[in-house]
Amino acid sequence: MYIKYLMDDPDYLNQTTELLFDEWSHLSSWSESRQILTRLTERNSSDTVQFTLVALDAENKVTATCSLILYELIDNPQRVYWLGEVVTRSTHRGKGIGSALIKRIVELATERNIPELWLYTPDKQALYRNLGWKEREQRLVAGESVTVMFLSLPCPDAA
Repeated sequence: MYIKYLMDDPDYLNQTTELLFDEWSHLSSWSESRQILTRLTERNSSDTVQFTLVALDAENKVTATCSLILYELIDNPQRVYWLGEVVTRSTHRGKGIGSALIKRIVELATERNIPELWLYTPDKQALYRNLGWKEREQRLVAGESVTVMFLSLPCPDAA
């Protein structure tokens, strides 16, 4: 498995769009491939701190993805940095690929002096707790009951 930035190869963008659409097209934010493609392209432009990582198999196929997103939920402006769009292709689950991507995002966020990360999940609370995340609240997002979680990051200069 290799972890790369989404924009390292234009084909990763199309594969990632397809992966997100296949997984979540029943939800409004992922119901149109063009909308997903636009969002990924904007998020990964060179003039933003946001980015997307992809995990690749030996054939250079995207097997998983996750992103660092600004203001995923905009109702609380103190919650700036979010881990989002974390998904592993069903044929590759249970191999630690998603966890590896999450850990890499945390490393990169720490290097960028980001103090904390937020996420929301409907059903993967145990995974995130095992990676050190803490539950903050339960709420509805796009009609789905989710848990909002956070992770405080160490300041690299304090080490």
